[in-house]
Amino acid sequence: MDIEKLQSLRSAGITLAASALLAVVLMHHHPHGGDGPGLIRGVHGALLAMIVVQPAVMALLARALGWNLKTALALGLVIVGTLGALVAGTINGFVVPAIAEYPADVIGPGIGELAWEINQQFARNGAVAMGAGIACFAVALWQSGWRVTGALGVLAGLVPAALLVAGVIDMRFYGAMATYIAQLAWLVLLGIVMVRQGQPQTA
Repeated sequence: MDIEKLQSLRSAGITLAASALLAVVLMHHHPHGGDGPGLIRGVHGALLAMIVVQPAVMALLARALGWNLKTALALGLVIVGTLGALVAGTINGFVVPAIAEYPADVIGPGIGELAWEINQQFARNGAVAMGAGIACFAVALWQSGWRVTGALGVLAGLVPAALLVAGVIDMRFYGAMATYIAQLAWLVLLGIVMVRQGQPQTA
């Protein structure tokens, strides 16, 4: 691990922890079907803004860890996971409210169900990819000496992903909350550890 590059990531760690923590708060206030379109768009828009931060910070972390197949794969999976979440959030947060504003006789039958199914597939595939990316980063962190962070990252990444692949949970409300909160909680921890490890080293 490049210590000088790691020390430069202190502000990035603060940004990662803050964005992931705010995303958890926003998810706690996730709008439901009966909420107004303004609230739905506002919460989803804020969530999308928060999750865009994650691959940017993880790219800096991959650089500090050293570019190799493992860190490149980890970053690629995180980017794919983020794209899946962005598409899913755009559908639920913006496309569905826009469809609901059309007169009932204009929208054909099954459009809402189709939008929901597309949302679920992007959310599920994105969450699995993000979980795999987190696990790959966690392995790299373990090998760099961040044992606790690495071990918790493997669990936070692989357990929800495995449950989704096995069909034990899905990306409906409660399954999505459990998956995202597990991933975001680890990102908060990672950000805190990055801040602490980024403190200038003294003799």
